[in-house]
Amino acid sequence: MKIPLPGETGLVVMPPAEIRTEINMWRRVYRAYESTVTPHITIIYPFIPIEVWDTNRRAIVNATKGIHPFSIKLHELGTFVHDESVLWIKPENGKNLVKIRAKMHVLFPNQITASSFDYVPHMTIGLFHSVEDLWRARKTVQAQLKPMHFNVDKVIYAIYEKEGWRIHDHINLT
Repeated sequence: MKIPLPGETGLVVMPPAEIRTEINMWRRVYRAYESTVTPHITIIYPFIPIEVWDTNRRAIVNATKGIHPFSIKLHELGTFVHDESVLWIKPENGKNLVKIRAKMHVLFPNQITASSFDYVPHMTIGLFHSVEDLWRARKTVQAQLKPMHFNVDKVIYAIYEKEGWRIHDHINLT
């Protein structure tokens, strides 16, 4: 997992406070960025630099027209197994997140870092050096996980600073 550098930006979706509180309960136990970034679903990271945000904002608003507010349900766990493995919650109805990402890629093909992995919308809840610990945590969380729902009516443009991520702007979905 790439550690953000000051000045880097991202486009994300944030659940409401009550869901963030519940997610943070697991993130504290499973050491997943709880001190630097609030629970979120990344659409694009890194994204366009803050210096060009204002000149591109109108194009981003236009690109997201037609993507209406939508509901996300969080209830299914997933994993990425690497040197540092990840336990995450999959957003049901992630197709709109994929659609937003694809529209941003059309606008900024040179700004969005290519990856050898397909984009998988997810909310990280744990980081693990041991696969055994990952599977044990997955079993524990799955036994406690109750479905959570929230509506997405905006995407958030955030910038990383020394203290962590800060919301800089947002684009309303219409």
